[in-house]
Amino acid sequence: MTPSRLSFLRLPTALLLAALPLFSQAGEFDLRKTEKTMTQLIEREMQARGIASVSVALVRGDEIVWKAAFGYANLKTRTPATPDTIYSTGSTFKSATATAILQLAEQGKLSLSDPINQYLGDSRVQDQLQSEKRVTFEHILSHWSGLRSGASVQPIWSRQLPPTLEEFTARLYTIRAPEEKWEYNNYAYGTAGLLVQKISGQEYEEYVVEHILKPLGAKTAHPVRPSPEMVELIAMPYAAGGSRGTPTPVPQVHFDVYPAGDLYMTAEDMARYLGAHLNGGVFNGQRILSEESVKSMHTNRFGSDYALGFWVETDATNGHTIIQHGGSIAGQRSMLRGDVDAKVGIYYMTNSDVAIPIDKPALALLRGDDYQLPPKRVGKKVDTRLLDEYAGTYRSEEGIAVTFTREGQELISRRGQSVSELQAESDDSFYYAPFDSVVRFVRDDQGAVDHITLSVNERAYKAIRQGKK
Repeated sequence: MTPSRLSFLRLPTALLLAALPLFSQAGEFDLRKTEKTMTQLIEREMQARGIASVSVALVRGDEIVWKAAFGYANLKTRTPATPDTIYSTGSTFKSATATAILQLAEQGKLSLSDPINQYLGDSRVQDQLQSEKRVTFEHILSHWSGLRSGASVQPIWSRQLPPTLEEFTARLYTIRAPEEKWEYNNYAYGTAGLLVQKISGQEYEEYVVEHILKPLGAKTAHPVRPSPEMVELIAMPYAAGGSRGTPTPVPQVHFDVYPAGDLYMTAEDMARYLGAHLNGGVFNGQRILSEESVKSMHTNRFGSDYALGFWVETDATNGHTIIQHGGSIAGQRSMLRGDVDAKVGIYYMTNSDVAIPIDKPALALLRGDDYQLPPKRVGKKVDTRLLDEYAGTYRSEEGIAVTFTREGQELISRRGQSVSELQAESDDSFYYAPFDSVVRFVRDDQGAVDHITLSVNERAYKAIRQGKK
């Protein structure tokens, strides 16, 4: 059965609350409208991308106001996804690692301005460039450390183990001075997890469960090393099939940098964590961080738009502070997004390799904004001669590669087993659902199609045509 015809199962999992607090910052919240609109939106976007399943939880104030699951955790066995289905957090857990560091700072065990080598013992990083600056906690949590970046990935069934936190940290060295260039760095966050262990005296998993997750009411007890009972609930990973293809299973993997985001939890558990950051460090009546530390974590560093474990931006429509982070691991995606001023947020997880644009609509609905589900996209007709000119393979420097072919009156994209039609917005611009992006075909001075432009995760990319005539 193709995804376009897949009957997306949704269990009756809405959490209805008799009395919901209203916020002066927002309009009137309508739970029934939110549930209905989000259900329609999620099912539409899953079909457009060929996604196996989605689990979502919405937080408003100090409550999880809605949770639901759609699709299948295992397509082969037709096992329905439920709110108890477990997925990879991906990098959405980076801020939780940062939260652990801030907790230790509140206890006086470290300062964010301290060089990390003071605490690493035999696993010290090599930061001996000709610079007076040393790598500090603030540097590693904001991606300004200058350390070599990367991650070691092993398929679970390869029988090979990646390096330990101690081993890869001891091999790290600076490739530039701290604060010289922002560079997303999983190794740095793996090292942050090692520092949590060394400073607290507790193993990383034990620390985050005892001091962050359990106080917030999260049920996941073994997010790093899932218990046998948890393994039964873990969703299988898939490559999305697109609107005309079929999701295909991909290898399960594990990382050496697990404090950077290789953990397994439910959407509700992560929404509870998000709730603490929306309420000044408190959720479920439990404080895990001071309000001052929370504000520090939501403050961008060194002129970038990244703070401590979060991307932080200002909503252009209302001036609210938005915290967000996506997560990505083979065959799985996740997203954390919250409006700090309105105290509302969404956390979703999926067992497919593409994201879905449901986070911004969720915040609007939770605030009580006048959000209406947009009509389904209907592309305009484009001359088939133009479609033939656009057909070909395009590749970006970042490794994004996509092939377009004409089939009848439509332009079709192919990425592995993912097959989707593009919807024309003009003669040279098309909506491309897998990347939630507009693809524009650009010609050179001679009039030949030379490259495409597209955006992925709000970043613009240029992909050059391969084998251009």
